[in-house]
Formats: sequence, structure tokens, C-alpha cells
Amino acid sequence: MPSIRIALVDDEPDFRQPVARYLRKRGMTVYEAGSVEELRLALSEIAPNIILLDVGLPGESGLDAVKSLREEGKAGVIMVTARGGLEERIEGLCRGADSYLCKPVSMRELEAVVLSLWRRIGNDDTGETSADTTTEAMGEEWFFDTNAWTLISPDGERARLSAAEYGVLSLLTEAPGEPVSRDHLFVALKKNQSGPDDRSLDVLVSRLRRKFATSAFKLPIQSVRGVGYVFPGPVSRSNPAAPIRH
Repeated sequence: MPSIRIALVDDEPDFRQPVARYLRKRGMTVYEAGSVEELRLALSEIAPNIILLDVGLPGESGLDAVKSLREEGKAGVIMVTARGGLEERIEGLCRGADSYLCKPVSMRELEAVVLSLWRRIGNDDTGETSADTTTEAMGEEWFFDTNAWTLISPDGERARLSAAEYGVLSLLTEAPGEPVSRDHLFVALKKNQSGPDDRSLDVLVSRLRRKFATSAFKLPIQSVRGVGYVFPGPVSRSNPAAPIRH
């Protein structure tokens, strides 16, 4: 999820723009285009991981473009269209689409399909696909959405954060793998320093871990004896320079 690049191709702004806003709020990068021709002009520059493609487009239709788009950019393709007949769905899948969604589409369903496809194809930053390295290199990456105050596990489990949790994670994810002192972390709790009997930071970390009790991945925050805590990573953020908020 952290680096998902989406190309959203639809000639209806009333559909395209709300979808783009929703996906951007989920931390994705979204490029909008009103036609396949418009997309092709920027395809090499944006190198999308996934293309959301309408069928009924001006100029080249979505169905006609599926195969060539897959070959040109090696991106996954999700058809999102009002043409939901059985034969059209079969044709779209046979031409190379990875999934076929019919309008009106639930935003949550669309997001789930995008995340599922992204995990399956395992695109890296160059747009190449490597099934052998997906699990090891990207499968365990956490995502800290600083705009939505949300931490997201590698399998898509989401946890909304309190102000204190947000502040602690902001410090721990500034430099993943580097321990952060308890006194520094206590700044996020609006305390000047930690006392020997103050367990509020430990309680907060335990609470964060419980939020991912149903995830296949345990929250990797670790205690460092005599220092504080560390987030070993891998983790990415929607805004690397996001300030601590209280």
C-alpha cells in the first residue's frame, strides 16, 4: 500500500474526482485521465502499479486498451464500468483485466480490490514485477498515514490513532531502526520526562499492539533496555516531514 501509484481513467469527472480523493486519503498517489490517449502520454512518467479503467471512453475503449496497457507498463488493470453484463465481464477478464467492478461501486470495495491486487502483483518502484521478492521485500511493510491518523499493517488492518499514539509513532518512524529514548517519547505524552514508576508509555505501546490483535502481523515496536523503544521497520509514511500533533 505505501507506494501504490494509481492511474484512474474515466471520462466522467463526477465519478473520477471523488474516487481520486478517496484513494489519496488512503495514502495512494492518483493520476487522473479522461481517455486512454491522455493516459499514454504520461504512462512512462507516472509508471502506475494499477490502472483503474472505464470501458466506455472517448477514442480507444477500455476493452481495446487492456492488453496493450498491460504490456506497455506491466501494471495491473481493474475495469470499473457501468457495463456490467456477463459477456462484457468475461471479455474484459479474457483480454487481461485482473478484476472487473460494476458501477456504482463501493469505495471500500474498490480499495479492498486495489490492495488485494497490489499485494498479489508486488510492483516495486521501477514498475517491474518480482514474485520471488514480494513477500520478503514488501510484504512486511507497515504504513503510517499521517494525514488520516492511521497505522496500517502489511495485510491491510487499520488502526485509528489517538493524539498520544500519533505522537509516539511520529517519533519512532522518523528513522526506522534507530532507538528513541523514553524521555524523547514522553514528549508525545506531554510530559517533561519519564519517572521510574511511570508506565504510561508502556501502556500506550501495549494498547497499540492490541489494535492489531486480528492482523496476521504483530506490531514490530520493540523495547530497548535502558533506552526506550524502536520501530525496526520496514515502514513508510504518507508525509515524512509530518510534525508531531498534540
